[in-house]
Amino acid sequence: MPLATGTYLELMRGRPVMFSFLARSRAAYRDLSVFESAVLDSGAYSVWRRGAEVDLYEYADCCARLEDRLEWYANLDVIGDWRRGLENLHELERLGLSPVPVYHLGESWGLLEDLALGYDRVGIARGEGLSRNETVRLLEAIFSRFTDLRGAPLCRLHGFRMTDRRLMARFPFASVDSTTWIAGCAWDELPTDSGRARGFSFLDDVEKTRVWLSFFDAARKAATFRARTAYVNREYPAPEGLAYAH
Repeated sequence: MPLATGTYLELMRGRPVMFSFLARSRAAYRDLSVFESAVLDSGAYSVWRRGAEVDLYEYADCCARLEDRLEWYANLDVIGDWRRGLENLHELERLGLSPVPVYHLGESWGLLEDLALGYDRVGIARGEGLSRNETVRLLEAIFSRFTDLRGAPLCRLHGFRMTDRRLMARFPFASVDSTTWIAGCAWDELPTDSGRARGFSFLDDVEKTRVWLSFFDAARKAATFRARTAYVNREYPAPEGLAYAH
């Protein structure tokens, strides 16, 4: 994070936060009561992008130790290998834990059906190499199929790396996260409705962070989903290209 610990805690006091297992030892997360609520992410994205390592049993110990102070914690998913991710989910459950499963856009359609019907919360993460248009198309299919007739999701869905204002306004996620604001501060960027604008080096990181937080606070968040396509009826099969084999 671009902020000193004390400054970060002052800005985030009373807010919901997600932090990574890889950042668990940072001073900012020693006292989780500072925040409105806290969620633990396994760090799978960092494993995939930066070659970091997460030991399943170390992660399990951390989840168990913090369980009563966390709103929820994610499964140790494996980007590019949903079968291994499912094995991790079942092993954590065998150890007595209740991780939130994570589905990556583009994975087995049958997998998502099993997760959405078997758990009260599921994480939806962007898949490898998907464009924004492809991401939107897949989310359209998911929310068309896994919402009731009022457009309310059948289970709570968390959007990993889904703080794009247009996505929040379109899809009724229960929650979303991203490190977009951190990148914005690092690159002297501020948010716009369609992305980010550069050229704000004259603002310090605290001022930029406040702008980002205000932007997220003011963003319109969808409460229900209204399908634009014919496959809103859950009796229809998944759209062509989405009927992935298990």
